[in-house]
Amino acid sequence: MKKYFILLTLICFGLSVPGCIHNYEPIISSITAEPNPVESGGIVTLSCKASDDDDSSMLKEESLSYSWFAADGDIVSENENDTATWTAPEDPGIYNISCSVSDQYNGLDIATIEVTVE
Repeated sequence: MKKYFILLTLICFGLSVPGCIHNYEPIISSITAEPNPVESGGIVTLSCKASDDDDSSMLKEESLSYSWFAADGDIVSENENDTATWTAPEDPGIYNISCSVSDQYNGLDIATIEVTVE
């Protein structure tokens, strides 16, 4: 039994066999909205900062995809990147805007920011 454990350890850590690779989920460190507060009908620039700290060099180059969501107002993001613009609705209030960040191995993180419309 001990021989098999040593062999498996050598394979996983020495040769980087794909079955031994662990995917870490992306982590959103911040989400910002400028300006906040915004006038009704105004344009807000959104930015989401995220990282993916996979230990394996095989996964270091994985790409992140960003998706933006808002129940009210209009949101536009080009090419699933880390920025978007949101056109505020006409009604004053506090609105939530969310960003989800995923990697190509199904890792996911979601963050939400409140934007005040005056």
